[in-house]
Amino acid sequence: MPIKDIYKHVKIMLYKNIDYKLYYSIIKRFFEILVRDITIRNHQVYLPNQMGYVYLDEKPHKRAFHVRVDNEATKETGETVFYKVPILDDYYKKLVWVRPTKYRNCKIMPLGYSKKLINKN
Repeated sequence: MPIKDIYKHVKIMLYKNIDYKLYYSIIKRFFEILVRDITIRNHQVYLPNQMGYVYLDEKPHKRAFHVRVDNEATKETGETVFYKVPILDDYYKKLVWVRPTKYRNCKIMPLGYSKKLINKN
């Protein structure tokens, strides 16, 4: 659900009428703090309203390489040509949300700036 739709739904329940810019800056700052605490400080962050908690998990790779398409060779031969890229790290990081069953269909998807922090740490 896009943030503007959430704002339209939530602004009726807010104590004071706040504009979208202020609402967006509050949400953005919350997620910046959340990602910082998870990645840099390596904490489990408990979410409000019994929504569970979020943490960064380190999992081992299941395969030793990634398969990529070689675009130049594909153009030359006319058929799709693949090549293997070895994975240099033995582990990868994943953001995990342990949530109650009522949120089982919800997902947590890190955005670009948070993906950089997750991969960096």
